[in-house]
Amino acid sequence: MKKVDMPWSLDTEALPTVLESDPTKGLSSAEAEKRLKENGLNKITHSKNITFWDILIEEIQEPLIILLLIIGVIYSIWGNVGDTITIIFVILAVTFVEVYTEYKAKKSIESLQKMALPTSWVIRDGKATEIETSLIVVGDILILKNGVKISADARVIEAHGLEADESQLTGESMGISKHAQKIPEATGLNDRTNMVHMGSVILKGKGLAMVVSTGMETELGKIAGLTQEAREPKTPLQKSMKQLSNNLIWLALGFSILIPVLGVLRGLPIQEMILTGLSLAFATIPEEMPIIVTMLLGLGAINLSKKNVLIRRTKAAETLGSVTVIATDKTGTLTENKMTLTQWATPDERRLFTYGSLMADVSYDSKGGFLGDPMDKAVVDKAEALGINRRDLLLEYHLVEDFGFDEGNKTFNSRYTYEGKTITLIKGAPESIFSLSQPDAAMEKQLKDYMSEGYRTIAVAFKVETETLFTLSGLICFDDPIREGVKEAVSDCKSAGVKVMMITGDHASTAKRVAENAGIEVTGVLTGDEITAMSAERLAKKVEECNVFARISPEQKLNIVHALHAKGEVVAVTGDGINDAPALKAADIGISMGISGTDVAKEAADMILTDDSFASIIVAIEEGRRLYDNLSKCVKYYLACKVGLIITFLVPVLFNTPMPFSPIQIIILELFMDLAASTSFVAEPAESDVLKRKPRDPNENFMNRQMITGILSGGLTLSVLVLLVYFYILNSTNDLTTAQTFAFVAWLFGHVSLALNMRTNDIPLKEVGVFSSKPFNIWIIGIVLFLVVALNVPVIREYLNLTKIGILPTIGLAILALIAASWMEFWKLSRQ
Repeated sequence: MKKVDMPWSLDTEALPTVLESDPTKGLSSAEAEKRLKENGLNKITHSKNITFWDILIEEIQEPLIILLLIIGVIYSIWGNVGDTITIIFVILAVTFVEVYTEYKAKKSIESLQKMALPTSWVIRDGKATEIETSLIVVGDILILKNGVKISADARVIEAHGLEADESQLTGESMGISKHAQKIPEATGLNDRTNMVHMGSVILKGKGLAMVVSTGMETELGKIAGLTQEAREPKTPLQKSMKQLSNNLIWLALGFSILIPVLGVLRGLPIQEMILTGLSLAFATIPEEMPIIVTMLLGLGAINLSKKNVLIRRTKAAETLGSVTVIATDKTGTLTENKMTLTQWATPDERRLFTYGSLMADVSYDSKGGFLGDPMDKAVVDKAEALGINRRDLLLEYHLVEDFGFDEGNKTFNSRYTYEGKTITLIKGAPESIFSLSQPDAAMEKQLKDYMSEGYRTIAVAFKVETETLFTLSGLICFDDPIREGVKEAVSDCKSAGVKVMMITGDHASTAKRVAENAGIEVTGVLTGDEITAMSAERLAKKVEECNVFARISPEQKLNIVHALHAKGEVVAVTGDGINDAPALKAADIGISMGISGTDVAKEAADMILTDDSFASIIVAIEEGRRLYDNLSKCVKYYLACKVGLIITFLVPVLFNTPMPFSPIQIIILELFMDLAASTSFVAEPAESDVLKRKPRDPNENFMNRQMITGILSGGLTLSVLVLLVYFYILNSTNDLTTAQTFAFVAWLFGHVSLALNMRTNDIPLKEVGVFSSKPFNIWIIGIVLFLVVALNVPVIREYLNLTKIGILPTIGLAILALIAASWMEFWKLSRQ
């Protein structure tokens, strides 16, 4: 197959011959696969695959990791080789665990992104088939319709009211009409009206186009050149955590210098104090914090993917916990989008369903599944029941032109020839159809009755030859049942302090009825016409009073989002159409529908609901709150241990007594602290009250009063436990090694007890289950096994400067550690 030059200059008969493709059947699967191997994937840029070693190298290059390695090298000058090897081992062990967790998260996100890759409908093997955009090849037949984002450069071979937005390529903001006739060879890019290009969007109509170039050979690819995908920017939380970590490093280094200096001034050995200072720096520098955020956001995205929510932008996972308002669509989100035809009014039933069936935009996919508007399917099914076969109709009625959907009037318009006459058909919003039709008092009365009942109603009308006004053929009413689980989800939103608003293009009565059926307590209904007459200030006030918005245009939907922002709300907006894109982009979280959503809506969204269900949104909010809770617990525990370690060393220096831990013991403690922070808290399940709290204020500092109090109280608890044990044993035995051993064991049990009590913020641990977390269980078992080996294997015991203590004292220290941190549980119980 040779390359086609200037395909716009070929007619629709010559093009298939040159490209060796059938315009009605498309390519065969075998031929498409062959062409894909020859020409490669249909991609503009090529992002590098994520590998374990890339993440490891990136991690080792982090300034804080480099600083720790430098400390290890300096330590080797005064310490022994074994200690230096231990330091390097600890750094590598912790780094490998973190890198593996991050690698797992990123690879999973990469696979999620592949799930969320754009898809396109093509004709292959004679059937309409949905494929990944990257698998499109030259000769494929693209199916074009309203909202489709063009995935390759293609020559239009069939057009019915087709119009495309090519602003991304040409800068032209107006829609460009497209046709199938050939044009001169010398025609410039902006005037190639029989071509559609990668990156452009179909605004109106429908048609078919044959792919002539893909990937870097497209016009967009030529412009992009060697441009590579940019890395996703850091989220606000990631940035703030990085900044916090950078600030805390100076505090850690300050104490790591102060304590040895005070020790030297008190007469303690200089070399020992230098090693102690290096060990403290090693243990107190908070190098894990930025990594923990990345892992939590990544694992949160993975968990959501299992619950029908795909995160397209990481910021969405972070923002979910702060959402105060959900502005949701009606059809397909609150309802099942399974329209049932309930009743109709017409003087001629057969003519009504004949015209309705002709105007239905329906087709079937490669598996026999229905494609198109559910209302159209309901009309076609009813026509079939009346003995009106759509395929037979299309042999009698010949389509002249399909004008597509008129967004302004909310109508569909097409023209046919029948028995030598030209008939124009129109269907859609009754008010628009009535304004274009001859007066019909009976139909007007019937429409009012239907609207008062809250049914979704469309009108169908026709005119013959040169008639100016249409003649009403009839009215058709539909009902769409509420999705299972929606009422419960709306109730959960209320408990969680999240306001639910419904924004729809339907009439006010229909919107109100559906909202009430969905469990939304309607506080007021506002229509698009009323919004048009309002100032921005007035609208901002009305969005506080009303929660159902009817007959809303895309521009008005955007204005509602702006009004909510003006009131300080954090807004999640759902949308599936091309015209929802502005509101999706303006929202704090734009949510597109995975089934019914257009390519443009998905591109603009931060999240995609793979099941189109409102219930999935509250699941996402719960996950967002869990994610933030776990981050705060993890950081609180992590920094409490750092504070506890500093206090544990500062007090003996001030009282001129020996240090409670030897340098090598400090390094071992760091290993267990970091492993707990980086692997255990990230997997903690949501607390039972997570959807009973108010949304988190996004402007609140992460290090708020509650966080600081928790860090200081946890640090004091741990340090008091260890120091009491240390001073008691030191005074009782006057043996430093024994005292350090008891302090070492007390610390290990103490920070286990601290971690257990910090697993929940407000819910008592007994409700969650002490052993309900698998990562925690593994971590605890690891510590117990380590202690058994460290206290009983002579070589390791001597290396760690420990002495053997009996089983009863060890159990006693474990019980004492549990008692020391138990005040946290009593505090939680007192708040129940």
